[in-house]
Amino acid sequence: MKKMPKRDTTGKCQGECRDRVFEGEQERQNKINKMSMSYSSPAEKSPEWTHKRNDPPGSMGGRV
Repeated sequence: MKKMPKRDTTGKCQGECRDRVFEGEQERQNKINKMSMSYSSPAEKSPEWTHKRNDPPGSMGGRV
């Protein structure tokens, strides 16, 4: 790259300059909000497996 893009040095953009990271975050948040789940209080009881932290990585399946 011989020239640094102007938007990187001046903040002014020429052509299409979208903030895809921010747009993606907004899209994912909108999807979550549409699910209409209620998280007003913590779970009544934690799952039993969360109390055992001595298990080796991958003991519940998947890759390590």
